[in-house]
Amino acid sequence: MSNVIRNAELYWTKMDPENPVKPFDKFQWEVQLRTNDKSTAKEWKDRGLPVKQAEYEGDKFYSLNLKKLAVSTAGKKLTPPRCVDGALNPLDPNTVGNGSIGNVQYQPRDWEMGGKSGVVYDLIAVQVTKLNEYSGSNMEFDIVDLAGDDVAPEEIDTEDTPFAEEDSDF
Repeated sequence: MSNVIRNAELYWTKMDPENPVKPFDKFQWEVQLRTNDKSTAKEWKDRGLPVKQAEYEGDKFYSLNLKKLAVSTAGKKLTPPRCVDGALNPLDPNTVGNGSIGNVQYQPRDWEMGGKSGVVYDLIAVQVTKLNEYSGSNMEFDIVDLAGDDVAPEEIDTEDTPFAEEDSDF
């Protein structure tokens, strides 16, 4: 059986080679796969993959989170998962937005620790076949005082603060 999941919806793609995430004290890259199709979810589950039923903002779906550690337990930096387009050209993973469609390659790996054992499914590569481009957030904020009124940075008077003299060397 192939270790490729085809035509999955991609969400929360965090695969920047230079910036792995650290959700549980270990640096890693990750992506969430989704489907609304019960038979597709059953295929994933039949492969042994940890499929969950989920709901987000009223939308019910089946999800599967795949990840790859960025650093081994011995402290060695690991190779990040590849991200390519439909023609196998490199694709910046930071542009892969929620709802993109793609094929995801994974590799099962046995683990054993503290008398427990199991199988983990390492993320190897993502091929994006339909890009829903993420371009980042464009939020801009001003400093807001505790009363809720907007305060421009140049309007903050640091001379009258209680610790102005003590903190002048900061």
